[in-house]
Parts: sequence; C-alpha cells; structure tokens
Amino acid sequence: MNEKKICLFGGTFNPVHNGHLYIARSVAALLDADLVLFIPSGMPPHKDAATIPSGKHRLAMLRLALSGSPQFKACDIEIKRSGPSFTIDTIDLLRQDYPDARLIFIVGMDAFIQLNTWKEPERLLTLCDFALISRLDYPFSLLSEIGALPLTRLSSSIDTDKLKALDQGKRSTYSLPMRTRNSLHLLSVPHIAISGTTIRQRIASGESLRNVLPHSVESYIIENEIYLEEKNY
Repeated sequence: MNEKKICLFGGTFNPVHNGHLYIARSVAALLDADLVLFIPSGMPPHKDAATIPSGKHRLAMLRLALSGSPQFKACDIEIKRSGPSFTIDTIDLLRQDYPDARLIFIVGMDAFIQLNTWKEPERLLTLCDFALISRLDYPFSLLSEIGALPLTRLSSSIDTDKLKALDQGKRSTYSLPMRTRNSLHLLSVPHIAISGTTIRQRIASGESLRNVLPHSVESYIIENEIYLEEKNY
C-alpha cells in the first residue's frame, strides 16, 4: 500500500488569494500529494495579531476558496489552539492525526534559511519532509552559499548545477535525502505577483480585485467589511 502524502500549507492567509491556490496546486502536482491542508495561523509568533482579522474570518474565507476542491482542506488546528502558533507544535498534533502519512511542510526559501530561529528546528526535521519554494530574492542557488545546512544533516552534497537548473526553470524538482529519513524537496514553482499586502491596500482604496481573489472570498470580504481601515477586527 502506498504511503499517503499530505502537504501542510501554513500562513496567515490574510486573505487567501489565487497565488496561494496556485502554489498549492503546483506543489501537489509535483509531489503527487493526496491532500493539501491549509493551516491558518492562530497567533503568528512574528506578526502583530492586532492587525490581522480574526481566525474565524480567515478560516471562513479559506473554506470558501477551497470548496469544490476535494484535494484541498482547511485545518483549524492553530485557530483553536491558544498561544503562539509554532510549527513544531502543530506538526506534533498532526502526526497524531495522521500517524501513517508522509507529512510535507511547504515553506518559502526566505523562511527556510532562518530555520535555526524556529522552535526546536532539529526535532522538526525528524517529523516531516520540507517542500521548498524559491522567492524572487531567495533563489535555490543560495543553498550553496549558506554552508552545508548542518541542521538538515543531508545524506549527500548539494549539486549546484541542479540548483541553477531549478532557478532557470529547466528543472522542476530536486529532492535531497536527510539522515533523519526525511527529505528536502526543492520545487520550481513560477512566481505569481500577488501579495496579501497589495490586496489589502486595494480593498482599502476601493480598487478592483479581479483575478487576484476567488469570487466567493471577495464577496465575503465585502459583506463583512474586512480590511476597511476603520474596521475593528
């Protein structure tokens, strides 16, 4: 029996937009994943919670965006839990829910190179695989410049030619096994120029949201007057 692959896509989703959905579809296809769990942060450790809509609103928008996509599911595990949302705590709980699945945590290169600042990074690497997505200012070639990634305990050296091929779009995936029995999956996913910051600015100024949000999410934002400057979340 094949091992079930579950991708974990965390974030504030403030709000969820078409860029998030594109990344999830791309990662699921490249890794042949069975399920993608979208996990909105309850209280992000590195962000000001007072500037973020309630978990109730963000979860509702996610559920609207994912309706009709059986491969995608919104997960309220961090919304329900009190206190800061640390990745290690979330994955500990999900490991109990999915004991026989291969969990794959989706993360941008910009966040991954700061892994040493995360809570219990070495133990985290024993609990799941990582799917790395490059950012505009954080190409995969950076991995060859930040040492041998000692925390990951790679089983083999990094092939810099493959990193360049990923950055140039000439290669779609490159998986690196770790001595933790998990893997780093480097995935070439084209950058989509959509950001939550830009969307919130457009809403506040009354600009069009065409092609950046699922229609159901846009309707929810309008109906609930979210992201208006005077709104108290």
